[in-house]
Amino acid sequence: MAGRIIELSPSQISAHNASASDAEEISKLRASQSPIAISLQRCPVWTSLRPLQYSGYWDNDAAATLVNTGQTAYFAFDGGSRPRLSGGPLLGDYIFEQMHFHWSVDDFTGCEHVLDGQGYAAECHFVHYNSKYASIEQAVGHPDGLAVVGFLFEAVAAPNPRCDKLVEGLDKIRKRERAVTISADSLSWMARDDLHEGTYVTYKGSLTTPPYTECVTWIIYEKTIEIGSEQISLMRQLEGPDDAPIERNTRPTQRHPPGHSVIYVQQVKAKL
Repeated sequence: MAGRIIELSPSQISAHNASASDAEEISKLRASQSPIAISLQRCPVWTSLRPLQYSGYWDNDAAATLVNTGQTAYFAFDGGSRPRLSGGPLLGDYIFEQMHFHWSVDDFTGCEHVLDGQGYAAECHFVHYNSKYASIEQAVGHPDGLAVVGFLFEAVAAPNPRCDKLVEGLDKIRKRERAVTISADSLSWMARDDLHEGTYVTYKGSLTTPPYTECVTWIIYEKTIEIGSEQISLMRQLEGPDDAPIERNTRPTQRHPPGHSVIYVQQVKAKL
């Protein structure tokens, strides 16, 4: 059968070239230490980037493990096809490596990044490495090595049913180094239109844990994930060294030097 030929209009070609060149511009930004406090009103607004594309996260057939490392709750797939992230400020595909959480003693100081002075109960990081590198260990040594997607968790009175499976897993790993097998649909709380239609900020920064390497393209969604106060409290019950609860595992915000841009991105649906 002959292949189908699809002709692109000049406007479509122009839009594609613009999004690619803008992603290249972001890749050249100067990196700084993370996390940072961000004033959205001071950020340049971009609408030309391609929508972010997520493949194989909550709909993955592979089993996953949720473990209490003594420092955080850490999620990783056991095998099978790895989720992939592309689009937006990223050049090429990035492979999902792991997810982990940061939190604090209350519902207002648990996030690491601060948007417009507003703090929240927790921050979740999805860590990916650039597919052009053989492993995350190799990728860390390069400025374009990692892409980390951050979700800010906002504590509310009512529990969020979409977080139930994640919360059930947290309840089973209260002891340090305790692990539990968990299904991919424990990530269903992230399955929302906001992933590829919502607004986010992006900048070049660093890991927020040692060795604080400046190798990360950060993507922080503006819209929060709502979670019940009782649900989020389970994170503070996870035990760390000396069997004491992990009450805080955040890094303070770092100074963001002049000339280190943060971009506010409004995702626009592609027109066919």
